Parts: sequence; structure tokens; C-alpha cells
Amino acid sequence: MPDWTGLWQRVGRPFFDPDQPADVLTSAKLKPEPLAELTRRRELSAQGIEYDPISDCSPPGHPRWLAIPFLREFIVTPAQTYLFSETVNNLRRVYTDGRDHPAAADAYPLPYGDSIGFWSGESLVIHTSQLEAGIYHRNDPQYSESLETVEVWRKTDPTTVLVDVWVYAPVTLDEPWYVQQTYKQVPNPEGYLRIGYWHCGENPNNTVEQTDDGTSQFSDFTFTEKDDR
Repeated sequence: MPDWTGLWQRVGRPFFDPDQPADVLTSAKLKPEPLAELTRRRELSAQGIEYDPISDCSPPGHPRWLAIPFLREFIVTPAQTYLFSETVNNLRRVYTDGRDHPAAADAYPLPYGDSIGFWSGESLVIHTSQLEAGIYHRNDPQYSESLETVEVWRKTDPTTVLVDVWVYAPVTLDEPWYVQQTYKQVPNPEGYLRIGYWHCGENPNNTVEQTDDGTSQFSDFTFTEKDDR
């Protein structure tokens, strides 16, 4: 098996397509309705009116998992590959033992769907389906439960993992969306860096709500009697 040990961090612009210029609405070929919806959200965002689904501690989901920041860890074994992200302790489990996706009667949408794959040399090919609807990234398009992805993961040098990604979403896209994600190894010579667990719901005063005008705001703060004194 290839050696993907270490801690990694995604590099690139803060869009699902890391090569997308800031002045471009999206590099995806969207159908008219999702394009109009994205345009409206971008206009509201420019006015400071923005609500991100992960503000309430919901999982980012896939394929957004590919673009979120923070530390990652890739654990490769013959039967499964585990793709960890520090963000609310997200885990993608990729089965490479020859199994298929669940039968249609047993399948239902999940934040990270169901991922199966195979090895082609030292490249890992992944197919993911059975996904919940979501957004690709903050200020990026929305997608429906029809979305599926194909990824090809490979380590191109000791400090770089590249992922070619094809998104198939016939309800929202006029054609498949191709992007390439890059992960760079984080120097950790003394081993002091660790994958941590964090969750914004640990502090009840961090609860975020969507307001009537579409912005997000913390809920009313509460304090103990000791704090009041």
C-alpha cells in the first residue's frame, strides 16, 4: 500500500474549485435555476446577509469535505481507506474490498454518502453516491441528492497528494464539473501536531440561528448565577 502517513492541509482559493478566480461566479456549468439561486445568494452575501449550513454544527458533507480547511489524516489499509478531517471530526470511509454500494431498497441519503473504490497502481479511485443535498462550499452552488462523484487520489511527491474530482449532478449541472484538489503535508518533525476533535455545539452559547432577514446570529447568551455576580 502507498504511504500517505502524516497530517495534511488543503491549499487553494476558498471555493470548491481552488483555481476559480475571485471575480468569477462559479466555474461549474449550472442550469438556469441553480445559477439564479447562486446569483441571489452572492448578491445577499455582498450586503452581509449570509447563512452557511455548517453554522449550526451540521456536517459539511461530501463533496464539500474536499474543500474545507483544517488538518486531515489519510489512513490506507487493503480493505478500507479512512479519510479524516478535524472539522467536527468528519470521517469518510472508502471500501476497497470489492463490495458494491448498498441495494437501492437499502440506500438512503447521508452527509458523506457511500464510497467504494479500487486501487490502480498507487492511485485510489473512489465512487461516492447516496448523498444528501447541500452546497459545495460557502458562496458556491447548491446541489441535490442526485449528485455523485468520482475521485482519483495519488501522491505525486513526498509532500503532495493530488485529487482529480468529477462531479455528476444532472439536476443542477449541464455537464460534469471537474476540479483538482491539492493537499500539502504539514511539517510535524517532533510529532506535536495531532488531529483534534472540535465541535461548536460543545458550548451552548455558540448556538447560531438564522434570522428573519437571512443573516446568522448567536442565540441569546445564558450565564450561571456565579457569572451574574
